[in-house]
Amino acid sequence: MKISKKVWFDSIGVGGFTIVYSLIMTGFSLWMGAAAFIAVSYFFGAGFPKDKIWNILLSFCLGLIWGLMAFSLLHVSWISGLVASSVMFGILTFAALFLQGTILPFTEVPAWLITWGTTMLIISNITIKSWPMFCFELLASMFMGIFVIGYASDYFNKVMFKLFPEKKPKDDDSQDHDTADKGEPEDQLG
Repeated sequence: MKISKKVWFDSIGVGGFTIVYSLIMTGFSLWMGAAAFIAVSYFFGAGFPKDKIWNILLSFCLGLIWGLMAFSLLHVSWISGLVASSVMFGILTFAALFLQGTILPFTEVPAWLITWGTTMLIISNITIKSWPMFCFELLASMFMGIFVIGYASDYFNKVMFKLFPEKKPKDDDSQDHDTADKGEPEDQLG
């Protein structure tokens, strides 16, 4: 089995910059490393849309706000029950989708909802001592995931392809003279 350079470069880049990210997080005593992996996983899964990076980062901020709102509302006695909290989550989800579809079309709903869920998961399981610090650390972790792991590994990949370009197969002279039959397409699988 031949392993392509792209697989090697992607694996080395993402793995290497995950180490860098982990060292940064440890050095600054940041504890929300998983949020970085959630963010960069979304970014990779969305096709690494560099043209939408600011939309995604803004959507992360809105997701944090949604998480804080939901958490606050869950502390209202008449909302904390099963039915009322389910309705509250439904209304907040409706609002996120409605806002994105109307006055906030530049936002990315999946990024918004991922951050909302991440926020709720964390604050539902630990006691937050400083809310401003929590918000800063969560967003910093998510942003660093995209920039330190995502963008840095992408840059590494580009540098490696410049240093070690793909070898182009040497063809016979028939392609240079453009005498090939154009009637049937080439086999794309072989």
